[in-house]
Amino acid sequence: MTRIIGIDAGGTKVQGLVMDREKNILFQSLSGHGNPSVSYEEALQNLSSVVQQCLNHTREAATHIVIGMAGGGSGNLSQMIQSELSRMTSLPIILINDATLAYFSLIGNRNGVMTIAGTGSICYGRNGKREGTTGGWGHLLGDEGSAYHIAIEASKRIVREMDLATPLSPLSRNILNTINATDPQGLKGFIYSSSKGEIARLAKVIHEEAQAGDDYSLHLLKRAGELLAGQTIALIEKLQLESHPVIALKGSVLEHNPVVQSIFKETVSKRFNEPTFITDSISPATGAVDIIEAIQLGRYV
Repeated sequence: MTRIIGIDAGGTKVQGLVMDREKNILFQSLSGHGNPSVSYEEALQNLSSVVQQCLNHTREAATHIVIGMAGGGSGNLSQMIQSELSRMTSLPIILINDATLAYFSLIGNRNGVMTIAGTGSICYGRNGKREGTTGGWGHLLGDEGSAYHIAIEASKRIVREMDLATPLSPLSRNILNTINATDPQGLKGFIYSSSKGEIARLAKVIHEEAQAGDDYSLHLLKRAGELLAGQTIALIEKLQLESHPVIALKGSVLEHNPVVQSIFKETVSKRFNEPTFITDSISPATGAVDIIEAIQLGRYV
């Protein structure tokens, strides 16, 4: 029986699934992060481990390996990753952007857009064989609306409060307590020595403060919803999908934060008539089955 290996290589973890054509999950493997731009060696090691475990499980039944990775499909790092993994197997390895894989997991071969806001943020969409993105610039150039961006904005407020010698806000005190910092050096030490994922986890503190009624925390979450909606609107217009667009939401910020999600939907709905919003906790790795189907039907190039 035919098997397909789908791998979601995210900024937090690598998840590998062995599936049949009906997306029944027959085996799962997990490892650490899979973003080569953060740490190439760690990403390669984690990906290699997951690929090998999936191969060991499938033996001779697998036909394809589909990997969705941040920046996948282009750039030297992606080419290096694909070259290294190709030494492990003769199976065709299709390396694509992680957003593309997530898109197919929820929208499949239909036209639409997917907005992802987790540690980072990106919007990916398709209209026939035409595809496009907005965002996805990484934490140095973008990632607006992501958990990382929210956490950095809150940290910048702490900097302003410290510079002006004004009393720290409840949110600022809570963040400093969370990172065990008591002064500017402690804050700088955490921000400049921590990974993107570690910083992004501070968004949970902001979410908790917003639930407690903190105005600035609410402002940060509402602003995140607006920024993500702006990316989505821009892509829908670029792909000319304005008529009843299908929009999938993915990532912890959009899926699990009701403030961000509600502002996002409200802002998009003001621009387009009767958009369809899709939210589902299904693993992005399941999109590998749809990718193979689209390739075989000539709907994906």
